[in-house]
Amino acid sequence: MFEELKKVMTGRRSIRKYLDKEIPKRVLEEVIETALWAPSGMNRQEWEILVVSGKKRDQLADVVKKTKKHVLPHLEKLFPEKIIKISLQVFENFGGAPTVLLVYVPREIPSVDTSMSEIELYHAEFKRFNRLLSASALVQNLLLAAYARGLGTCWMTGPKYLEKEINELLGVEDRELVALVPIGYPDQSPPAPPRKPGVVKWIDG
Repeated sequence: MFEELKKVMTGRRSIRKYLDKEIPKRVLEEVIETALWAPSGMNRQEWEILVVSGKKRDQLADVVKKTKKHVLPHLEKLFPEKIIKISLQVFENFGGAPTVLLVYVPREIPSVDTSMSEIELYHAEFKRFNRLLSASALVQNLLLAAYARGLGTCWMTGPKYLEKEINELLGVEDRELVALVPIGYPDQSPPAPPRKPGVVKWIDG
């Protein structure tokens, strides 16, 4: 079992180019239903998934492509031009993915200030912190379940810049957007990026 899980976890890649091929609904349902077994804070499961396709998906793509101008300055600080070009592919019509999954949690923006103690700050941020962590576990499950079913995905947070416009398009109220996940059959096989060394510290005694 571990080796099978390891193969899925190490084999998954962010896909930014997809085949022009629809996903059978039963396959998509299976991926989502499996992902919903993610752990959540206090088992509240305070998440919601919107499955967007068809004309609404095309309208969503028109909104999301406008986030490139917000994302580009960050990419330019981190990557060479070639990598930036590859990274931005998915902002153009979701790389051709036929379906997009949007993960939401209840909206509750905490009121904080610099005079707060660490405990006060944590209490103020607790609900949002808890919900975002839980939703992130759900997104990870979506990515892994999709890969195991032969599908590709890309975890997108850049569209947060246009969250208000996205929510208005989809009729979403009182929800905070966590991520967009284009999903479809991959039309590329990206190489594995290296893992950063020195991020694990063992403390014994």
